[in-house]
Amino acid sequence: MAKRYEKADARTVNLPPGAVDLSDVRRASLIVLSGGEIGREIELSEKVLILGRSVRADIRIPAKSVSRKHVRIALVEKDADRYYEITDLDSRNGTRVNNHLIKTARLEDGDKVHMGEVLFKFLLQDPLESRFHQDVHRLIHYDQLTGLLNMDAFWRRLEAEMHKRPERPFSLAMTDLDGLKRVNDTYGHLAGRMVVREMGRIMRKCLRDKDYGGLYGGDEAVLLHTEMRIEEAVQAAERLRERIEKHTFGYKGQSFHITISQGLAEWPRHGETPDDLIGAADGALYAAKAAGRNCVKCAEG
Repeated sequence: MAKRYEKADARTVNLPPGAVDLSDVRRASLIVLSGGEIGREIELSEKVLILGRSVRADIRIPAKSVSRKHVRIALVEKDADRYYEITDLDSRNGTRVNNHLIKTARLEDGDKVHMGEVLFKFLLQDPLESRFHQDVHRLIHYDQLTGLLNMDAFWRRLEAEMHKRPERPFSLAMTDLDGLKRVNDTYGHLAGRMVVREMGRIMRKCLRDKDYGGLYGGDEAVLLHTEMRIEEAVQAAERLRERIEKHTFGYKGQSFHITISQGLAEWPRHGETPDDLIGAADGALYAAKAAGRNCVKCAEG
């Protein structure tokens, strides 16, 4: 009688430390499926969490259909039973679990949770599954060369900031590399690509945790300085300008320097919509270019 299974040849595969974690520990998470930042993973813990649109919520969900304090999620322990419980906090648009309107419900692996128009999936994941969702989120929302947000993701953050606290102004900076064509012509387009990548890295290091940077296109980036008036944003822009000006770029044994120009605008002073605000900052950027480049200019008015 033929054997049903054949013994596989033994092989050794060497992986770098931490490359794959195959532990059996399963972590509870909410994954955004639609209506918000698709692919975002919200890891739950033993701490009671309030989810909502408010900046004071433990987990902020920046969507108009989500109430300021929409739900509470808590780990419940009864005898040997441990599970997560979700409670609606009298939200305006309600909370649904598997399309059932609820006040309080026990969450099970795979449940679909609606908070207003934002759809989540509750999952119990091992670290490998969690890494997968993090990678998907990064591919959807971030430019892979610079590490900055792509424009769709940045636009959503900008709109959310406008609806967050109408009484608190913020600033927007349009930035553009000076002389990238010269780098491309002299050292080749791979050198230009390296410069754009390095620009993104430097920008990300200069941003505060609550600020956002996005790739507007090519070698142009847009920076959102939350809760910052334009006078303070000018100082931040000057620090970034000086840092890039002093940075030595290197490619295949060749070293060179490059500069940036920046145009700033303040919301709602220079524009109440995303289009108007970006247009005002873009106009200031053109003024910086016309003034000789390697400088910062502000929108008029």
